[in-house]
Amino acid sequence: MSKNRPAAHTYAQRAGRERDRNTCQICGATDHAEGHHIIDYQFSGAASIDNIISLCHKHHNDVHNGRIDIMKI
Repeated sequence: MSKNRPAAHTYAQRAGRERDRNTCQICGATDHAEGHHIIDYQFSGAASIDNIISLCHKHHNDVHNGRIDIMKI
């Protein structure tokens, strides 16, 4: 996570991972969940639990590399 982001983003990511029981919401892996902003911080994504999804490292990379799209419905 960027050092320039407000602490609220770190707290939201932690809360999102806890809500999701540290489980990847794509594959169900539980070894190391990462909080991902559904609407990216750089595009004014909110620092709230409603804007976080828990992903394993592989799927988090897949999202950032354009191989998976995450949409909020």
